[in-house]
Amino acid sequence: MLARVRRRLPALADDGRAPLAVALGYAVLLLCMPSQLVVGPLGAAGSPASLLGVAALIWWCASTVAGQNPARGLSPVRVAVLGLTLCVAAAYANGNAAGWYAPLTVRQQTDELWTLVPQTVDQVTATMVSAGDRGLLAFAAWVGITLVVADGIRSWGDLERIVTWLSWLGAVVATIGLVQFATGYNLAASILLPGLSPNSEIGALHTRSIFNRVSATAVHPIEFGVVLACLLPLAVHRTIHAWGRRGAAVPTVLIFVGANVSISRSAVLVMLAAGLVLFLGWPWRWRLRALLIAPVAVVALRLAIPGLVGTLVSMFTNFFNDPSVTGRTGDYDVVLDLYDDHWLIGRGLFTFVPRHYRILDNQYLMILVEIGLLGLLATGVFLAVAFLGGLAARCAPEPRARHLGLALAASVAGGAVAMLTFDAWGFPMAAGVGFLAAGMAGAARRLARADAAAAAAEPRETVDVRG
Repeated sequence: MLARVRRRLPALADDGRAPLAVALGYAVLLLCMPSQLVVGPLGAAGSPASLLGVAALIWWCASTVAGQNPARGLSPVRVAVLGLTLCVAAAYANGNAAGWYAPLTVRQQTDELWTLVPQTVDQVTATMVSAGDRGLLAFAAWVGITLVVADGIRSWGDLERIVTWLSWLGAVVATIGLVQFATGYNLAASILLPGLSPNSEIGALHTRSIFNRVSATAVHPIEFGVVLACLLPLAVHRTIHAWGRRGAAVPTVLIFVGANVSISRSAVLVMLAAGLVLFLGWPWRWRLRALLIAPVAVVALRLAIPGLVGTLVSMFTNFFNDPSVTGRTGDYDVVLDLYDDHWLIGRGLFTFVPRHYRILDNQYLMILVEIGLLGLLATGVFLAVAFLGGLAARCAPEPRARHLGLALAASVAGGAVAMLTFDAWGFPMAAGVGFLAAGMAGAARRLARADAAAAAAEPRETVDVRG
């Protein structure tokens, strides 16, 4: 039976082309397809990108069991994914076994999403079970794409190809957002596919100060800004190494401007965190150029969109007077009280439903409640493995490969910072980009180690110094 599976199953090692195609297809569906378009019966977990991610996980598992996966043994990515998966599964089982409750103190006066109609225990249980099922499906898609990319990408050229696609796809998303920002026209709402239906409003328009806050194909302006900010280091990497080619800087410029017009503190913080990682990893000449370019970029942004830079600065100067900030800090005591009920393994991913509880703008707090202390530790290990995987590429012989690893580490670091400021896993595009970047960092580590081992194994020329 197993031999028959081996003969019929497409190998994960088929020159890396199939994993590359999966990664590129996932990126296109994730970024260019509005996140609200789903297969109706499956709900939020039924987006095309999510379904492809689940299929990728099934394929990875089948290939590994059948011996078609060239990556063998327990790599850091596999160990981190396994630990996180066990925590998610344990939380799901615990929630279904122990049940869920909503304390009266958990709701916020500013919340508009909580249900006003009293519900029976059976109705609440049905909601939570459905939410937990969605969480499992979403998580399966995330780890599926991480594992296929980490184990399946076979060359630096293929990894660079993913970076190029992500840069241009990010530019497309930024362009959709800029059109909406400048004109108010909701271009994303015109993207429809047969068989898919929106589960919420597409391209919702918000306002802050005098500006439109746009979301393009994302669910919310914060997600739009954070995703572009996480893609910015990859676009910078591509621009640096494609300098001199026509349009080399276009994706970087569009992504940078798009991240800023989201008018989001989270996006600015992600850009600063990612930029710091790049800056510290660059040689001193590159650092000097960055210090010269940064103020020019800010001035250009200020001239191109009057008032935007001032609005962004005011969001930080009025930080402690902003209701959105005090609302975030006000979550801690209430959420920790709820966390005490399932402190070790949680109650199930996605079961902290806003309309029954409250809106949480901190993914780490959400993880603490949903998958417990062990889940929070496993998440930290996963993020650390992804970040260090990118940095591990510094052992690669080629400078471009080393810089790509640095850019991936910067993207992962930016995503980790974003999880402090909003519930990133509750937004499909932000979560998908984060897990895809983690898989790419794992692939960079594996390729760098293989290149270093091959270089060390090459016979060195010797010179006979005897007379």
